[in-house]
Amino acid sequence: MRTRFAPTPSGYLHIGNAYSFLLTWILARQSEGGEILLRIDDIDSTRARDEYIEDIFETIDWLGIDYDNGPFSVDDFKKNWTQELRTHRYQRAFDILKEQGDLFACTCSRKEIYEQSESGIYTGKCRDLNLPFDTEDAAIRVKTSEVPVILEDLFIGDVAIDLEQTMKDFVIKRKDGLFAYQLASLIDDEDDGIDFIVRGEDLVESTAAQIFLGNKLELDNFENVEFLHHPLLVDEKGEKLSKSNGSDAIKTLREQGMTPEEVYSGFAEFYLGEEVNITNIEQLLEINFIEEEGDEDWDEE
Repeated sequence: MRTRFAPTPSGYLHIGNAYSFLLTWILARQSEGGEILLRIDDIDSTRARDEYIEDIFETIDWLGIDYDNGPFSVDDFKKNWTQELRTHRYQRAFDILKEQGDLFACTCSRKEIYEQSESGIYTGKCRDLNLPFDTEDAAIRVKTSEVPVILEDLFIGDVAIDLEQTMKDFVIKRKDGLFAYQLASLIDDEDDGIDFIVRGEDLVESTAAQIFLGNKLELDNFENVEFLHHPLLVDEKGEKLSKSNGSDAIKTLREQGMTPEEVYSGFAEFYLGEEVNITNIEQLLEINFIEEEGDEDWDEE
């Protein structure tokens, strides 16, 4: 198994991020020869901050987990690991899709898209306009297909996802010229030889979009990736945790006296559905957190 931690430095990490790190770490360390790469996804450079990058290192260290490859400091990350260094790889994939006729320029704003569709799903307005790719204020979209994408997942089982209904003609290059997460993450996973991806269930559609792009680009490694989309930790309102809410940040909770052992116990209770007292991280390695597809305990989560 070769997997990764892939946080985005757009805010301070929250407990949901810690749970995802722990699950990834446990599965890798339970697998003979399993490897973990720390890849900080800073493709959206407009939101990245040094303090958020530093928080990633501090959180991993505080949790008592480790990784096998990747940056070890903010300076090392910015010098050797930032996604800016891989822009040429994203551009190469972009050029292939362009040559295949899969891309088109779109000038629609988010407001216009919601005016065209109450659901906020893009209507395809610019798909056949043949706007030049260098049109001012234009994003570049990929033409999706009505053929469903089949996702085989270790938690949710096999799912058919219709991108036309969820992420029709999604953006792969933004109006500001930055490549979108869908393309950058896909190419990084391919280049890094990742074969096992742990993500939150809120990213199922993103995974389908990346599978769609991977098929277009004929990426051999990505075709064999195993996925596990885990349930999300939510707040008291039933909403998923957000990095914009400082009260949920691990940094804040740590400063208030929370211990790693409390996180371990909460993590085990969340996945097992019963109260568990975990006093050290080694105990987590003795628990099987992956059940068979359709297991009732997992479904309840």
